[in-house]
Amino acid sequence: MTLSPVARVLLPILILALGIIGFLILRATAPESPPMEVGERIWRVNTESVSPSTMAPSLSLYGHVTTPRTANLRAAVEADVLETPVEEGRRVAAGDVLVRLDHREIDFLVIQRESDVADIRAQISAERLRNVRDREALKHDEALLDLAERSVTRARDLFERDAGSQSALDDARRTYEQQALAVNARRLALEDFDARIRQLEARARRAEAQLEDARLDLARTSVTAPFPGRIARLSVSPGDRVRVGDPLITLYDAEALEVRARIPARYLPVVRAALDSGERLSARGEIDGESVHLELTRLAGEAPATGAGVEGLFRVTAGGEHAALGRFMTVHLKLPDEQDVVALPFEALYGTDRVYRIEDGRMRAISVVRRGEWIDDDGRERVLVHNPEIRDGDRLVTTRLPNALDGLRISTDAD
Repeated sequence: MTLSPVARVLLPILILALGIIGFLILRATAPESPPMEVGERIWRVNTESVSPSTMAPSLSLYGHVTTPRTANLRAAVEADVLETPVEEGRRVAAGDVLVRLDHREIDFLVIQRESDVADIRAQISAERLRNVRDREALKHDEALLDLAERSVTRARDLFERDAGSQSALDDARRTYEQQALAVNARRLALEDFDARIRQLEARARRAEAQLEDARLDLARTSVTAPFPGRIARLSVSPGDRVRVGDPLITLYDAEALEVRARIPARYLPVVRAALDSGERLSARGEIDGESVHLELTRLAGEAPATGAGVEGLFRVTAGGEHAALGRFMTVHLKLPDEQDVVALPFEALYGTDRVYRIEDGRMRAISVVRRGEWIDDDGRERVLVHNPEIRDGDRLVTTRLPNALDGLRISTDAD
C-alpha cells in the first residue's frame, strides 16, 4: 500500500505525539516515593578517662656538648718537633707529655746564660777584694801624704833661710800634689764601691732572670697536659718547625663538660624560680644509645638574637665518656612538680592549647595550658596540660581528626 506524501509526513508526528501523551499519563499515575532523609555523620574516636594529679613534667630540648675549660696549647719557643706521643681523641692525665720539641738550641742558650751569671758574680767578688786592698792602701797613701807634706815644710824652711834651692822646694811640692791626687783617687774608689756593687748586683739579677727565662724555655720544649682531659685536635707532627705562638694541640677538660640547650621563653619563669630557690633540676640526654646524666646549673647571661628563649647550661654528672665535644643531643629536662595536670597523647592536643571533652556524645573544646612533657612507665612520651575545668573521670578525645569542631558528634569504643 502506497502512502500519500501527506501521510508520510504526518505519520511520524502522530507516533511522537502518542509517545509523549503516554509518558505524561504514566508520570501522572505513578505512586509518590517518600523523600530520603540525610542523617548526621558520626565520627568514631578513641578517648581516655583522665584524673588530674601532681606530676613532674619534662621538657625536651636540643643542645650541644661544650666545655668552659679548653686549652689551646701553643709553642713558646722556636724549635723542631721531635715527638707527639698522643693522638686525637685520646684521654690524658695531668702532666702527661703531649709534644716534645728539640731542646738542643735551648741547651746552648742556658749554658751562655749560666756563664754570664758566673762572670758577673766573679766581678763582684773581685770588686770586694779590691775594696779591701784599697782600704789598706789608703792608710799607706795617707802616711806618704804626711811625709810629702813635711818634706814641703822642710824645703820651704831651708829656702827661706837660703839653705835650700827653689828647685828642691818645687820637687817637694810636686811630690806632695801627686800623693794628694793618689789619696783622693783612693778615697773616691772607696766611696764609689757601693755604687759599683749595686751596678754589678743589678747586672747579676738581670743575668739570672735571663738564665731562668732560658731554663723556662727549656722546660717548655716538653709540652704537658695542664689538667686531665681529652685531645680535641693535634696540629703538628714530628719534623715540623714551629715558631713562637704556633698552635700545637687543643685539649679540653673531660670532667668539666657542659651541654648548652635553649629553653623556650614560656618555661623560663619556672626554671629561673627553681634555680633561684636552690632546687636541683636534673636532666637526661642520649648519645648513640648511651645515657648521659645532666644537671642544670645556670642560665646563659646573653639571649641569642636569632630566636626566643635563653640557653641553659647543663653540667655532665655521669656518662661524659660518651659525649664528644661539639656533639648534639636531645635533653629531657625534669621540671618542678605541677599540680592538677593530666597526661595525654600528643594526638589529643589540637594546636597548642585545645583539647576536646566528650559531653552527650559530642566533642566540646577546652582551652588548656601546656606544662611540658612526661614519660610514662612504658617509655611513651606524653604531653601535660592544665585546666581547672577538667575533672576526675572526664573523657578526652585522643584521636586526631582533621575536621574537629566543637559539637561534632562522635562515637567511642565504650558506646
